[in-house]
Amino acid sequence: MSWYNRGLDELDKEDSKQEDRFGPGRFWIPGGTSKDLVYVDDEPLCIHEHNPKINGNYRNWLTCLNGVYDEVVCCTTLGVDSRYYVGYLTTVDCSKWVDGRGNTHQYELRLFPLKMKGLKKFRRKKEDRGGLVNTYWTHTREDSKSPTIGDDWEFRRDVEMAKLFPHVCYRGQKLIDMWAEAEATPEKMARLLKVFQIKPDKDGKLPQVVPAFNYFEILQPKQPKDLRIQLGGVQEDEDDSGSSYNKGGSSSGNSSALNEDDVPF
Repeated sequence: MSWYNRGLDELDKEDSKQEDRFGPGRFWIPGGTSKDLVYVDDEPLCIHEHNPKINGNYRNWLTCLNGVYDEVVCCTTLGVDSRYYVGYLTTVDCSKWVDGRGNTHQYELRLFPLKMKGLKKFRRKKEDRGGLVNTYWTHTREDSKSPTIGDDWEFRRDVEMAKLFPHVCYRGQKLIDMWAEAEATPEKMARLLKVFQIKPDKDGKLPQVVPAFNYFEILQPKQPKDLRIQLGGVQEDEDDSGSSYNKGGSSSGNSSALNEDDVPF
């Protein structure tokens, strides 16, 4: 492998690497506020994960290599006790928020992380209702010490996903537009299928549905050599209480729960 590339042939490959590195945004609620969300699925994919502080922030979620490779770089570098159990779902964040450039966002697909207490609570809610797919909830986080996904969950109603689909976005772009681009461009279709659990029909058309994330692609463990490089910038905090996970989160600006009249689905 060379240390450089000449020309533009590797541009798309590098662009794909950058997209894989950052991945989907994660659902997160600022302390003392509420957000509305729709559950797209209700069978979480569960893994062991690390969340080290690297280059000054905690937005570094790493699937543990234990049981995958003989060289368990993450546990060797960070300590076995730093890993935790977490389950992932797909949600639509229905609340409005404004980014640093002043752009308003809403109906963004986000990874929804559930640690042990959250998983138990989710299981109880699911058992009570018989299923949570396509249901609409308000999650409230009482303060900054509460779980980042909220400690109070209020069911609001079932959702007609066909009405929601035209509004749903991924990384600022509407799915309906992403689908059209992917159907016209094989490269974009390939990248889209890495992100979402969705299949085109025999004519290459994508169903007009809100999909779950392709967890096996998004959360797959990194190669030990790549992880070793990334963990070279790990920092330790004297104030760490062993749960750095709650110090990260998606930067989602100002947000608030919706009025029922504002909901288009």
